[in-house]
Amino acid sequence: PAVANARTVARVDLDGDGTAEVVKLTAGGGECANTVFAKTGEGFVSSAPVDGPPVTSALAVAAPGRDGQLLVTRADHPRGGYQLRIYAAGSGKLTELEVDGNPLVPFVATDVQEHPLSIDCADGGLVLTEAVLHEPMGVQPAWDITRTTYAVDGDSVRRGSTEAVADSVPANQLGAKYPELVKHTAFASCRADG
Repeated sequence: PAVANARTVARVDLDGDGTAEVVKLTAGGGECANTVFAKTGEGFVSSAPVDGPPVTSALAVAAPGRDGQLLVTRADHPRGGYQLRIYAAGSGKLTELEVDGNPLVPFVATDVQEHPLSIDCADGGLVLTEAVLHEPMGVQPAWDITRTTYAVDGDSVRRGSTEAVADSVPANQLGAKYPELVKHTAFASCRADG
């Protein structure tokens, strides 16, 4: 019943055959609660049950150099903020792309500006740009901006290099100089219509 009553959350060409698969999400409770799944040409692929708040939306991402598209889900937390999770299809499953056992994109708090970030596609993978508080703390708060590349190979991800983009950007100038970080822009260059 959980599979039969699952709601459609996106259309994503997971296997790279040129046809978008219908991606569905099971409801909470039961044996396969909060599970994202799709029927591909080779059978079904599904994720492990998603911890935390249920998925509220999803989208397809066409990363350069990949045959299949990536699935990105968003789970909105009832007290504010959200978690993006990125999945790649392979070996009969939807595997979440994680770094050190955590989602590739950190939790985004919307009630405070604690971790401005953006994520986008890069050739052969993804690039995460983050602002972290400059240390030591001066009279005025400031942010250091870094950019980390991640190579996506099949359904796995490998951290690449991290480069410094800017040092000690005054907090009151962050929004003007790096609006994509303050807005938590996600996949601006590679969202795919599904």
